[in-house]
Amino acid sequence: MRKTAMLTAMGLLAGSGSAWAQYGGSEGQVTSFLAQSANWLVAVLGPGVIVIGVIMVGLSLAIGNVDAMRRGGYVIGGGALIFLSQSLVRLLQRLASGF
Repeated sequence: MRKTAMLTAMGLLAGSGSAWAQYGGSEGQVTSFLAQSANWLVAVLGPGVIVIGVIMVGLSLAIGNVDAMRRGGYVIGGGALIFLSQSLVRLLQRLASGF
């Protein structure tokens, strides 16, 4: 068991070396991709999940299913968390730096 874990770790380290070598000078591209992905999550996915949650709550309210209404509320809360994630991160950074 221990030998297998050690060999797996060595294989991962060897593979990560070649990946790091390919990463090389494209740091700007990687950070740009991550920033665009974060913007897409906040601008598209968050509001979309909120809309789906509102639809779920509306349909379950019409049917009278309380459990589905609760799940719809969770979906709305998750969408709001995605939507507000950048603001929450900035707030936590400001609190951590002491204003």
